[in-house]
This record gives sequence, structure tokens and C-alpha cells, in this order.
Amino acid sequence: MHKTYQHQTVNDSDYTLNNILDVIVEGVWDWNGNTRNVTRSPGWYRMLGYDIAVFKDDVFTWENIIHPEDYPRVMHQFESYLAGEINLYQVEYRCKKSDGSYLWIVDRGAIIERNSDGSVARMIGAHHNIHEQVIAQNELVKQSSLLQDDHWSLEKIIEQKTHELAEKNAQLERKIIEIESMSNTDPLTKVANRKLFETELNKEIMRADRYQHPLTLAIFDIDKFKDINDKYGHKVGDAIICDICQLVESNIRDVDLLARWGGDEFVIIFPEQSQHQAHITSDKLRAIINQHQIEPDIFVTCSFGVAQYQPGDSINDLFQRVDHLLYVSKERGRNQVYS
Repeated sequence: MHKTYQHQTVNDSDYTLNNILDVIVEGVWDWNGNTRNVTRSPGWYRMLGYDIAVFKDDVFTWENIIHPEDYPRVMHQFESYLAGEINLYQVEYRCKKSDGSYLWIVDRGAIIERNSDGSVARMIGAHHNIHEQVIAQNELVKQSSLLQDDHWSLEKIIEQKTHELAEKNAQLERKIIEIESMSNTDPLTKVANRKLFETELNKEIMRADRYQHPLTLAIFDIDKFKDINDKYGHKVGDAIICDICQLVESNIRDVDLLARWGGDEFVIIFPEQSQHQAHITSDKLRAIINQHQIEPDIFVTCSFGVAQYQPGDSINDLFQRVDHLLYVSKERGRNQVYS
């Protein structure tokens, strides 16, 4: 009887807690460092205007909505707390809402359980809406500055100039985004280029170290591509490269990154995938490419090398290892995955 009653009490408590989380206006979060899952309350989604549970339960969801200008500061605070360098995790920053605007929040959290090696087993916290307070504070600072400088008489001129400046800044920002997109994109295939790949790989390595997530890199190229170019011409060769990029992009996850390394050689970043998992994914891609008719009576094959990031690896260390595995794959007969 005692065990049955205790079980009912636990279930009742869980049911009550879930209902409390559902009505809380602000955003409560619960990060399991071992499973890497992050549970977020319905109030978190409502606060930012998203449909409830529209995102995956992982840390990428949180990191991807932080304002780019605030991101380094937030990560520094978060990592300092995880490392025990500071005793309190509390930081104010902007989060992206569903309509593309940003909301000021204060993020507070606490580690409530650690593993035997000192790594985080569980951390809980909440995002609290402070947007109106921040806007009001900024307005007070602005008004105070105007009063001190005796500029109230110029209020209309300042308002007009501010509006004009905002318009010019918006135009400039759109242009910067356009230029940045062009600088990060391979002009032929429209996938990421080497520059963006190196930036994202460095970012994913820091994430892997921060959360102790697996991270794997794959490299592949088209078997005997020179022979294909010689036989069909470079125009057909370019079409084949573009077709394979579209095929691969449509068969990997949104968090994975396909980039053109150069010529007929490509790389894929697999965040949160072990070498074994990435090997399976790469072999599926190899089989899909092998069975795909690029153009009438034209089929191609690809060889893959797959290697997992090890703590302490530099980008060069990881890339040399995976490049060697691609070489082995081709030496052993091509159209295969070696890891």
C-alpha cells in the first residue's frame, strides 16, 4: 500500500508541475547534460510568439535565437558558470521572436546536479521578459542626455535625423547581409563555400567542447571526375556537381552543413553525430548518389572519408585525418565510405 501511494504521489506531483509550467507566462527551461535534451515550458514559446514545441529539444534552438551582437557575451557568461569561474548565471540579452523582431530577456539558471567527473548532469533556469523595462531605461537615458545638453528645442530635428539614420542603417544592413551571403556561398553550386565551412566548423568545435557533444566531419569527392569531364565536357561536369549538391542537401538534417571544398570535393559537418552515426548517414548518401541518374545514361559514384572530432583537435588535425580516410576509401576501390 505504501509503495502504491508513493507512486501516485509522484505522478500527482509530475501532473501538477506540468500544469504549472503550462500556465507560467515566462520561459522555463530544463537542460539534461547527459541526454543533451532541453525541455522548455509552453510559456517560453508563447513569450517569443512561436507555436508550442515547434523547435527541437536541444541547445541549438537556444543558441540560434540569441542576437548575434549578444551571442559572444552570453556564451562567455554561460561557459564561465559551467567552469565554476563565477557563482551565478544571470545575463540579459535579446532573443529572436517568430516575427523576426527581438525581445529583451533576463536569463537565470543554476546547476542542480553534476556527474562524477564534474560535468553538468542537469541545469534548470528561466527566461524572463524585461523588454519594456529595457526600452524604458533606454528612453530615460536618451531624455536625460537631451536635458543635460539643453537639446529639447532640437527634438523635431533629432527625431527626423534619427528616422533618416534608421532608414540608412536598414539599407546598409540589407546590403551587408546580401554581400555576406555572396561571400559565404559557392557561386556554382549555391552551397556553402570553404570560408563559411571553416567558420562553422570552428563554431561547432567550440560547441562540442562546451556541451561535450560528438562532432563528426565527412569529406567526399566524385570518382574519376576527370574522366567524366574529358568524356562529356565541363558544362556537363558542372551540372553533375550541382545535381549531387542538391541531392545531398535534401538528404541531410537542417543542422548539418554541406560545403564545397573545391573542384569535385565536398565536406559535411555532422553536429551531435558520432563517427558511427555519420558513417551510416554517409553510406546512405553514397547509395543514393550511386542509384541516381544525373543525366540520361550518366551515373556517378562517390567515395567518402569520415572522422570524429577529438577534444584538443585543431581544424587542421581533424581535416588531415578525414582527408587520409578519403584517400584510403579511394585506394580500396572507390564508391565506399571509410572511417
